[in-house]
Amino acid sequence: MGFNYEFLLVEPIAKTPYPPLGLMKISSMLKDKYKGCSVYTQIGIGRPEGLNNPFQIWITSLFTWDNKHVIECIKFYSRTYPKSEIRVGGIGVSLIEDELEIGSNVNIHKGLYLDAEFYSPDYTATFGRKLNTSISLTSRGCKRGCGFCSVGSLEPKFFVRDNWEKDINTDLRYITMWDNNFLQSPNFEKDCLSLASFNKTVDFNQGIDARLYDTYKAELLSKIKLNPIRFAFDKVEHEKPLIDAISLVRKHSNAEIRVYVLYNFDDSPEELYYRINVLNKEGVLAFPMRYRSPLDKGTLMPGPKWNKFVLRGFNLSLLFYYKKGLIKKSRDAFVKIYGNSESEFVEKLYSIYRYDKSIKRK
Repeated sequence: MGFNYEFLLVEPIAKTPYPPLGLMKISSMLKDKYKGCSVYTQIGIGRPEGLNNPFQIWITSLFTWDNKHVIECIKFYSRTYPKSEIRVGGIGVSLIEDELEIGSNVNIHKGLYLDAEFYSPDYTATFGRKLNTSISLTSRGCKRGCGFCSVGSLEPKFFVRDNWEKDINTDLRYITMWDNNFLQSPNFEKDCLSLASFNKTVDFNQGIDARLYDTYKAELLSKIKLNPIRFAFDKVEHEKPLIDAISLVRKHSNAEIRVYVLYNFDDSPEELYYRINVLNKEGVLAFPMRYRSPLDKGTLMPGPKWNKFVLRGFNLSLLFYYKKGLIKKSRDAFVKIYGNSESEFVEKLYSIYRYDKSIKRK
């Protein structure tokens, strides 16, 4: 279809250690469709060296509260390359399209871009990152429908990706899987054996559903070099399946266990304490994850059972005492920081907040 096409792929803001998978797939698609084309990558606003007149500019988005950077990119590239078609997609745009100022040369795509979905990532398009892991998914979507999760809007239909193995770059040391719920897949057994055949350390970065984790699945997953093993503890009522899953992991694996702990959604600070206290007693790492509404444009919007002082105090506790936000296994440190009870936990968070305010006044 010609050999002089130029394309520009733009990541408005780089906040994760991983490059944008969607743009990596789009890069492979463009190189397949337009043989001999040139694909340039850019983080934020700029003009890559060597780029003249891009035929198309593809801009991705991640968090909705970063859409302002997406808008800045749209405006800049519309002015800089007025004859280029601009295509915008990704999570933030898909969830809040109305925020965007759309020019006549801008097309918005919501949800998955299926034309590129089954292409392998282009591992030369890492947007400046030194990547040591392949990225793939064996499935899309999730059947859970959790109220805090946007997967239902972004990927409304659950489906399997039969040829995901071609995503794996065998020159890279690790494999990172981004399945929303790997244990729901009808191809679970086949995919476990395929992953094991690569003989690489695998991380299911989005976590494994403890409610679906049983002896059969634990035995199959033990064939993979899985480390860490991640679960989630979103609600107090999920305690029993989670504890059972932790016991199964310890029976079948030596992997480190990490647990995502949602807070600031419909829980209370006391309920958060209960969950992180359970995990600390179990000797596993807790990774608290603060819920932010897609409409949240502020930095600290309290949930219905929280207030800004307690929320700020907890966020500060993670910054002050725990590296990378992981609540570590030490029981003595946990009790010293968070206390022996729900009420003591809340009071300690107020104390942390007041201490931080006193420092700022000096």
